[in-house]
Amino acid sequence: MANLKKVKLICNICQGNGYIRIATGDTSKDFRDNSEVHQCWDCDSEGEFYETVDDNLIDDGPSDKLH
Repeated sequence: MANLKKVKLICNICQGNGYIRIATGDTSKDFRDNSEVHQCWDCDSEGEFYETVDDNLIDDGPSDKLH
């Protein structure tokens, strides 16, 4: 059986903030005046998520023998 690890990763969309700003108009003068704050859809506004990773060990298959 492969050994799996849970790894905590920072969200690439919101950079760990949990929210993002989306431009709604002309942002040449001030970005905050013409943008809206939205919750991050990738990490569900948590700023991080967990991913299960295989640690690249060789799996010998199921073991049915008693040791």
